[in-house]
Amino acid sequence: MSESKRPAILLTYPSCFYYPGWMERLEIKTSQLLLASYLSRDFDVTYADFEILIGRPNSPTLIKRFERRVREYLSLHEYDILALSCWTSLSYKAAVTVARISRELFPDRLVVVGGYHPSARPQEFLTDDNLFDYIILGEGELALKEIGLGFPQNGRPVATRIIKAPSMKFDDFVPYNWGLVDSFIREHFPGGLGNIYMYLSRGCPFNCSFCMEPLKDRSWRAFSPDTAVQMMHEAAARYKSFAIAISDACFGLRPSWRREFLKRLIESKPPFWIIFETRSEYLGLEDIPLLAQLEKLEIQFGLESGSVEILQLMNKTRQPERYLARFREISHQLSDNGILHRANMIFNHPGETQTTLEETFAYMDRELARTDTSLMWACHGYMHFPGCELDTNQKYYEDKFGSRFLSPRWWHEDIDQYENSQRFVPSRDLDGERAGLWKKMLADREEALRNTLSPRAFRFAAAKYFLDWQNDPRFRKN
Repeated sequence: MSESKRPAILLTYPSCFYYPGWMERLEIKTSQLLLASYLSRDFDVTYADFEILIGRPNSPTLIKRFERRVREYLSLHEYDILALSCWTSLSYKAAVTVARISRELFPDRLVVVGGYHPSARPQEFLTDDNLFDYIILGEGELALKEIGLGFPQNGRPVATRIIKAPSMKFDDFVPYNWGLVDSFIREHFPGGLGNIYMYLSRGCPFNCSFCMEPLKDRSWRAFSPDTAVQMMHEAAARYKSFAIAISDACFGLRPSWRREFLKRLIESKPPFWIIFETRSEYLGLEDIPLLAQLEKLEIQFGLESGSVEILQLMNKTRQPERYLARFREISHQLSDNGILHRANMIFNHPGETQTTLEETFAYMDRELARTDTSLMWACHGYMHFPGCELDTNQKYYEDKFGSRFLSPRWWHEDIDQYENSQRFVPSRDLDGERAGLWKKMLADREEALRNTLSPRAFRFAAAKYFLDWQNDPRFRKN
């Protein structure tokens, strides 16, 4: 036990195994930092990120090296509780590996795991040797605090306990304590953090079929607008950041909060870029003059599809026609004001057919017929994660559409986990090679995707998203 007589907590992101090497982006996990900031008021907390410290092993040899490095790290650091942030299923194998090493080294210390994957599959952390002491479902702050305060008297539980954690109220939120990661950032990001992902709110009231977010409290709670703006400026100034990406599951849901936040942000004259994702229902026409005053701004919309049928399958909206019309209206207003924005699309959702693809691309074509717009398109294939509605109701999609989930437990396999999370057949109509039909249909529109953009939007998209566009004379000209 630490000298303070309160347990010391090592709050750790365990990394990912078999993650594709081309995905090199590393970032500070600010959701983990928020948890550490809350706990640091009562405990000695150390922030660790083995993805950054050690890497993402993708072979048996590199996993052995990873294990040696983890063993060395844990042996050299004082802690009473190892709290593992298994953020998504991509970290499942790494979380189990780190927990096992800690248990071998220090049998009497607590091992706690939380995150989306434990919330979705708590039974996968139940082992014959009680490798984990606590499995936290939902938000971790209050549960971890209770576990930590009770550990000096209670010690390890006899058997693994699954805890459905109570959620934080907005007035319990604790701002980011960047002092917990200053030395870590100086060591691993000596040039500062170019882009910081920050959370200003929690909760999303929607139940999208593909999303793990409904595993958590769906009530929307946020920092005050004043605190939110102050945190953004503090982080950007501290780490010389050129962009703050607001990573909220549902940014600005409450209109009064959103408008007050935008007014405060405009008054603060941010020198950095601001990126946030929302839904078109949560931007009013009265918001657009405010947004237009922010020169460095990108808005992302989780549009997902242009097909009425697929939007209904996604549980994206109960009124898909109105939803699509609303996005078109807001997008046109944003383009008229020169505001950069992006539509995120998901193709090959279970139930997708050639008909639904044609419907989506027809919707896109109507927008691509415009000129001098500020609308960019980001298109991706469906990724399958446990805990979402699609996972729970796989049989429905298999029976009705002929969907086939080819790697239904990919997080257990020693394979490229990113690629295999997308291995499935969406429908009888899009089987075999036809499963990639959406990519061909998208490639047929690549010229239109470029030509519809205003000069500013084109340069932005080429610099950030479509690097091959930089060969275009319109980019080189500037």
